[in-house]
Amino acid sequence: MPPKENTKTRRQKRQINDVEYVSSAEATSTLGVRRETLYTYVSRGLIKTVQRPGVKAKLYRKADVEKLRSRAVARSGGPQVSHALRYGEPIAQTWISEITAQGPRYRGVLARDLVRDGRSFEFASELIWTGLARTRDIAWPALQETRPLEHLIKLASHPADRVTPLKLLTLLTTSLSAFEQAEGDIQAAGLATYRRLLQTLAGAAGVFGPDARFSAPREGEFVAQCIARGLGLGDRVDAVQAIDAALVMSAEHELSAPSFAARICASTGADLHACVATAMLTQSGAMQVGGAVEVEALIDALPSRLDPEDALSLAAAMGFMSNELPCFNHPLYEGEDPRSVVLLDMMERLTSYGPDTPKIRALVVGARQAGQHPNVFAALVMLCKAMGLPNGTGAMLHTLARTTGWIAHALEQRLTGAMLRPRARYMGQQGSS
Repeated sequence: MPPKENTKTRRQKRQINDVEYVSSAEATSTLGVRRETLYTYVSRGLIKTVQRPGVKAKLYRKADVEKLRSRAVARSGGPQVSHALRYGEPIAQTWISEITAQGPRYRGVLARDLVRDGRSFEFASELIWTGLARTRDIAWPALQETRPLEHLIKLASHPADRVTPLKLLTLLTTSLSAFEQAEGDIQAAGLATYRRLLQTLAGAAGVFGPDARFSAPREGEFVAQCIARGLGLGDRVDAVQAIDAALVMSAEHELSAPSFAARICASTGADLHACVATAMLTQSGAMQVGGAVEVEALIDALPSRLDPEDALSLAAAMGFMSNELPCFNHPLYEGEDPRSVVLLDMMERLTSYGPDTPKIRALVVGARQAGQHPNVFAALVMLCKAMGLPNGTGAMLHTLARTTGWIAHALEQRLTGAMLRPRARYMGQQGSS
């Protein structure tokens, strides 16, 4: 794992949640309205608010304020500054997934229903890629030749204490294009290529397990079983089910920043692995799964015996809060992130727990009482810690799973035959003629 650094210093440099809030004075100034009008917008649900612990005054979500201002300027005929790219109107048509109040829906099927029905990650992946649901869950054929991969991973993971799971997956994905023949055409790559990529990433989980080596899926073994074995969980049924649920719930989430990056890359004619690697690099940002390290640091810093009522005040005292806990709340969901609800439910179904589980439960209860809810990144960290897995595992699972969605977006974008090239509105000083 990477060398330790002062976490408090790092937190001060990083914005983790993609949710900013402003005071009522800032909101009314931006909108050019009176405070009574601002309250009307809030009562209509147009602007979301947050209450800080121990502070009476509310804060107002900046993105909502900016969106209202953009609409007002557009109606007045003035120059419109584009905030649409930030949780705004859709900018691409897609048939892959949609975000609903019940969570993501893949090709018309709710992800949570796939977990409820015990469907595998393989089942969900092929549904996302093809739009066709298999009649039953079938493991993918095992990788035939793994020696080049094992050699590559040995090189990539040395020294091991400096390579995070996310960095290893990115390096593997970039390097794998050398093993594919005539793969420039994404459509021609086919299911076999997509499967091989995901199975290779699953085998890389073993590098961070007790054996510290690449461990590819065996014949008849599902991806979740391979990951559980590689991470030292053996064939524990509850652990395999939890990992499968984590993968299925994380596989796709419409046009997130990494998915958009994958589509941009695909639109230029780049190969499949370049598209996925581009998404992975975008994924590493602090406002994506890269922010999960802050959740891990928070849980590690909290005392073993923790009362829910003390959780937020302790987190704030340790420098973990500004307005929200890291990776808590999601702008696209009201209240609970439905994906996290499923994953935390899987955590409670585990037959044995890691030592961090009691304080995780206390943190979740305390946060919920204050109106803060873990998003999928935080829930993945909590689930992995409850299974006693090392830091970085949650980010690895999310990245591996989301590779399915990135492949689908690259395919869909290539079918449009157009290159994504937005225009910018220059707002600086005009030159003299």
